[in-house]
Amino acid sequence: MTSSAAAQPTRDWVFDDAARARVDAIFAPWATTSTPGMSLGIYRAGEIVYTNGYGMSNLEHGIPIVPGSIFHIASISKQFTDMSIALLQAEGALNVDDDVRQYVPEMPDFGTTITIRHLIHHVSGLRDQWALLRMAGWRSEDLVTEDDVLDLLTRQTALNFAPNSEYLYSNTGYTLLAVIVRRVSGKTLRQFAHERIFAPLGMTSTHFHDDHREIVVGRTQAYEPRTGGGYHVSIPVFDVVGTTSLFTTVEDLAKWDANFTTAQIGGPAIIEQIQTPGTFTDGTAMTYAWGLMTGEYRGAKRVGHSGADHGYRADYLRLPEFGFTAVVLSNIADSNPGLLTQRVVDAVLGDHLAPATTFAVPTAASASAGIPPIVSATALAGTYRAADGASYATITSRDGVASLESWESLTLNVIGNGRFVADAAVGPAIRIEATSVQEDGLVGEIAVVTPGEPTATYTRVDLPTRDADALAAYAGEYWSDELGVAYEIVADRVAGTLLVRRRKFADQTLTPLDADVFGRGSLAFGTIVTFARDASGTVTGFRYTAGRIRNLVFTKR
Repeated sequence: MTSSAAAQPTRDWVFDDAARARVDAIFAPWATTSTPGMSLGIYRAGEIVYTNGYGMSNLEHGIPIVPGSIFHIASISKQFTDMSIALLQAEGALNVDDDVRQYVPEMPDFGTTITIRHLIHHVSGLRDQWALLRMAGWRSEDLVTEDDVLDLLTRQTALNFAPNSEYLYSNTGYTLLAVIVRRVSGKTLRQFAHERIFAPLGMTSTHFHDDHREIVVGRTQAYEPRTGGGYHVSIPVFDVVGTTSLFTTVEDLAKWDANFTTAQIGGPAIIEQIQTPGTFTDGTAMTYAWGLMTGEYRGAKRVGHSGADHGYRADYLRLPEFGFTAVVLSNIADSNPGLLTQRVVDAVLGDHLAPATTFAVPTAASASAGIPPIVSATALAGTYRAADGASYATITSRDGVASLESWESLTLNVIGNGRFVADAAVGPAIRIEATSVQEDGLVGEIAVVTPGEPTATYTRVDLPTRDADALAAYAGEYWSDELGVAYEIVADRVAGTLLVRRRKFADQTLTPLDADVFGRGSLAFGTIVTFARDASGTVTGFRYTAGRIRNLVFTKR
């Protein structure tokens, strides 16, 4: 297709036998009786065009996945929570610009107003509940209740940032939205959503699952790969709704998808509202709407959301101009439904879209910047610090292959002239670009390009060493009022590192990064521990930053 045609997408797409074969080929690796798998739904303006199941719903009992199999869809739940808020606002029961403390007065006063709208768009600055719970001692297998979340929230004394100044995904905000729905309507979110959304749309296999002990006929079991082969069962133990815990099927989601066209629930104004991103205080537009992420895919507007909890993975992707939606619900943790829905789009819409974006090898002009045609993994490996000192990027090299250490080790594929891209099959398409080379041949500076985020510059740092006496100064017990928990810092004199020791968890190793700064991992998923000293130089505590938590204070006891 020519570029001019790509700029004028058409809804005239067909799903024929050839398209079906292309789609089924995408899911062939899971079309077995020996693995978990996924359920697929393809819709045209909410009408089912194709559904299928691949793999097993329950390996122990030999039950296959079918289009009617019920999945926990994690954060895709958020759009239903927001529709509930929108319906309450439409009837005058609340206003999204109200102070959250008007409805949840037990929430701390942070000295600034947090509104319901801030919760919706993930710009409240509230620390994320899952990270707080884990830091406070909850294992992934432990029951999490709404009261657990509220208890931790009431202990917090600071925000990650001033409300509406930044975007940082916060599940805490959506648990609060569920609380607000209950306190305003007098009904739980499960009851409200059933009466106002699911029942009217005929979504008979859908509900907010607020009792982890409840039997649900047709529910899939979720799994994660087991070291050495096979699978572990991996089921969320949540009695928390709003941010997660919606149970549904690809058949039911077609009825919800149709509502974006019919506006049966909410009417046209609300349908437009929930697809409209927010605006930051400085006037910059966001990409996050009401439980929906907005953007583009191959030149077409896209609206959707992903979800991940324990062994469940899910993705919901709509291209409104085409009336096209692809949904993939999975019960295996190492699947990537976000990548799969894009492949389904490619297989069905084909040349109706603009050419797919690729990370092409740069032109020879890049060489004039001093970047050699091939930057080796050895030259790239090292630790790099962001200009603001708030985050680090760690790249390792093994057998000639570079890896970015993030939430897991992401292989960096060479695309030429100092550019690498992280393996998209296991994570977002993060791109690393070497922007300067030192006299010793090592890369001195890199640019980290993450989809949807500003490009960040990181400069190589030489990791310091700490002798035994220096490490001993950090050792001791540290208490957090905000978590109600104590951590022990132990000096590993042989390795020259620190160990974070706490009950129920394996020791966490912290490597020296700078003066009084230790850490592990990198980028948004890294951990940074910054120690504080008094006027005499005695260590008095530390600030803990990791992912969706910033500067949580621990005091040395």
